[in-house]
Amino acid sequence: MTIRELEPFAFGFKEADVGGIAPEYEREYRIACGFRRLCEEARISIDPQDWFVGPGCTYPDLGIHYSRAAGMFYPPQVRERQKANYPALSDEIDALYDEFEPYRTHLLTGDSFTRRQHELRGVDACWGEGGGHANPDYEMLLRIGTDGIREKIRLFRKIHTDRGGFYDALEVALSSIEILADRYRALAEQMIPGAAEEDRQILRRIVSALEVVPRSQPRDFFEACQFFWLAYSFIENDSPGSFDYALGRYYENHDPEDRYECLKKLWELFRRVRAWNLCIGGSDEFWNDKSCALTWDVLRVARELRYNTPNITMRFHRNSPERAWREAALTIATGIGMPAIYNDECVCPALEALGIPPSDSHLYCMNGCNQIDIFGKSHMGLEDGEISVIKALEFALHNGTCPKSGKTLGAATGDPREFDSFERLMEAFFKQTDYLTDNAVDMSNKCQRIFAKEAPNPWHSLVIQGCIEKGLDYKNRGPYYGHGQILTEGLPDAADSLAAIKHFVYDEKKYTMAELLDALQADFEGYEALRRDLKDYHKFGNDIDDVDEIYTRITEHVYRYGRTKQTFRGGVFGFGCSTFERAARYGRSVCALPNGRKADDSTLAESIGAVPGCDTNGPTALLNSVLKANQYLATSGNVLQMKFPKAQFNTEKGIETFIALAKTYFEMGGQTLQVNVLDAKELREAKECPERHRDLIVRVGGFSAYFVTLESGLQDNIIKRTEQQM
Repeated sequence: MTIRELEPFAFGFKEADVGGIAPEYEREYRIACGFRRLCEEARISIDPQDWFVGPGCTYPDLGIHYSRAAGMFYPPQVRERQKANYPALSDEIDALYDEFEPYRTHLLTGDSFTRRQHELRGVDACWGEGGGHANPDYEMLLRIGTDGIREKIRLFRKIHTDRGGFYDALEVALSSIEILADRYRALAEQMIPGAAEEDRQILRRIVSALEVVPRSQPRDFFEACQFFWLAYSFIENDSPGSFDYALGRYYENHDPEDRYECLKKLWELFRRVRAWNLCIGGSDEFWNDKSCALTWDVLRVARELRYNTPNITMRFHRNSPERAWREAALTIATGIGMPAIYNDECVCPALEALGIPPSDSHLYCMNGCNQIDIFGKSHMGLEDGEISVIKALEFALHNGTCPKSGKTLGAATGDPREFDSFERLMEAFFKQTDYLTDNAVDMSNKCQRIFAKEAPNPWHSLVIQGCIEKGLDYKNRGPYYGHGQILTEGLPDAADSLAAIKHFVYDEKKYTMAELLDALQADFEGYEALRRDLKDYHKFGNDIDDVDEIYTRITEHVYRYGRTKQTFRGGVFGFGCSTFERAARYGRSVCALPNGRKADDSTLAESIGAVPGCDTNGPTALLNSVLKANQYLATSGNVLQMKFPKAQFNTEKGIETFIALAKTYFEMGGQTLQVNVLDAKELREAKECPERHRDLIVRVGGFSAYFVTLESGLQDNIIKRTEQQM
């Protein structure tokens, strides 16, 4: 083993012949040359039992490489592992990694933040980034192949004659996947004579497929899966996107038994690489339903295999067939937390309000957990940033000081002891949410600029529409849509806290603001009666107007303010809620709260719904509360989590009741619903005895995970979620 064999991407990048390449395109060209060298020299292997070949299965751990989320990157632990495995190369490994240290994109982005922004991020008040997931246009890629994309490059090179270096980089990146396919085909041919008969049959299918793809359109579903998997795992696995839209036509005309086996094999590969969001169903711009045979079999295979990945999202609309609702409900009933269901009637108008026409708004799908993208036409973040709404309230109650760290990190909004009205408190609170939004947006745009300059992505520029047409990189305003996405944490917690303050301090005047602040500082020690009042007061999620109105005010202000901020990519920042697995951590980042929660309690709302355990008036009341806010303002996914007992989904009546509930929620303007079908006793047992419940799956903030792998605070959050009775 030599250092060159160990790090093919790095040497392809270093040794690229950039003579004649304009300086502004040199980085992009070098990255493309890194891709090509990787495809030429990386060790590959084929396991016929996988059926499909691609680097998602066979690349060893890369050291220096390009990451779709982190740009030029290497995991620090890989450096030490390589030195341990190849001690004779230790000095060369150190020298190479030191040489590439200045290229590490995330270090460059971190250097661009102010000290205050680093501190705000450190206390979980806000953050901003510029990487994220993507949804390549697999439908277009499979339909025209690399030959068709090369023709697009040729045509638009004639238009943008000053951007030859950009198109040169795309040509190199495009040739890379063809080189890789040719190597796999040659390897499969070599393996055939010595393989068992069953394996020989698969190897022959692989050879036959790779004689056609990726250069041309696949002839059947096997070839479509082979092309898809090769492209999907080419550089780094991401979101499959609108899967049935991209591959459905090939599925329709393939033998039913064989096509389902192909799908199952692909599903196994998805599980192996932890695939992100796979979207099915939905409508076109004329509200025609787009479900097909592949839609139903995606749900079938999900029920049969019961894996926690890929993260399935299913779209619904006014003309969704009853079969769609039933198939989705039956899949949810298995307890895998999928599919998440989305409402076209809410999402499409929200996107159209950003200037996206219906022909494209109806192409939306999810990237990552549940953020919204336009399939094959956008770079709309994931995640661009996040703000903690409850941290903003802490700042407002302490004149910009973080009680956890003792540092003054927020805006100066005055001593709340002197506020003579609740409106004055709300004014201070909104100044703090605006302040956190401003910082999150500023950090995100700094990162977006750095990614555009230092970490262009020639592969995504090939497979996201707009880039070839404009002659601009995927990271540098190439896609047709460049809106941003900022997420929120702790909005329901803030509503509960503000409602309690309004009632006890300003309306009833039972306590003064000074008494409340003293109680919070003491973590309620010595203030047990006050805490009991706060805990027992109205909570969001129970269809109680006073707290719901405050929740609605917060949503309206925060979401609308975000739209006044522009992205570097050429759009505006939209807001939404998807807390990933961060809810418990954000809960630990705040001290005692005016909703009666103590400082050592990590419980925090992990969706737009109630704080876990606080929605006690039933599912209809929860939905009524949530629907009082304008969900058409959310363009980044607006997750509502609900938990139901298994027994309710084990009967026909239970399934029908859930479908009716979900339909009503969507008809009234709800955007998305994510459902856990669980047994509370089983969750508690799993926390105590994880070895007995290793296959227990739960829905977290926007994805499904094995419960026993989650950190303790997040497990507690999930256990505390109200188990709704329908």
